[in-house]
Amino acid sequence: MTLFKSYRESIIIKDHIKAKHIIVGDYSYYSGYYHGISFEDCVLYLDAADDQTDANKIDRLIIGKFCSIATGVKFMMGGTQGHNYEWIANYPLDFLDDDFDSDTSVEPKGYKLKGDTVIGNDVWIGAEAMMMPGVEIKDGAIIGTRSLVTKNVGAYEIWGGNPARLIKKRFNDDEIEKLLKIKWWDWELEKLKRHLTLMRSCDVNALWQVHQESV
Repeated sequence: MTLFKSYRESIIIKDHIKAKHIIVGDYSYYSGYYHGISFEDCVLYLDAADDQTDANKIDRLIIGKFCSIATGVKFMMGGTQGHNYEWIANYPLDFLDDDFDSDTSVEPKGYKLKGDTVIGNDVWIGAEAMMMPGVEIKDGAIIGTRSLVTKNVGAYEIWGGNPARLIKKRFNDDEIEKLLKIKWWDWELEKLKRHLTLMRSCDVNALWQVHQESV
């Protein structure tokens, strides 16, 4: 049975998350109705992270405002499976840890922090894309369908492929610099409504003029 009956029921992620390690800004939505799963089911391996008592030892997923996340997207969080490729054994061997009751030494653990996964504001992530642990996708970026993101993505860049690579920038460098100063996602809704036509255009300089008048 599908969890979401309509697009509007899936629009606000922050109203549906319970995990303390997922932080989501206003109006960011997940269109999960094609896969029939909740957004938290897209964030993998938080179950192991929840067992950690020290909050500083848990990688977080941080998502900004006005993000559009398509169905089936996956966020890989941290190294909670315990696979350390620098060791001889890829296998975690955790089932042997209880056999050292009389040993005073503490066996090393395979878990390694990867750092927070940070998604900026107004980011659009296509269906079934996968984000690897610790990546940062900056404001205004677009991630193509079924892309595998292994590196940081710059502001207003379009990435796609497996592994994902830069395809092009949405605007020129001067326009991107202006957009990052405007930060329209921090505007009050009434201001957004007044300039809705402009927001649905590609005229960055006109939006910059509006910003300058309000400074």
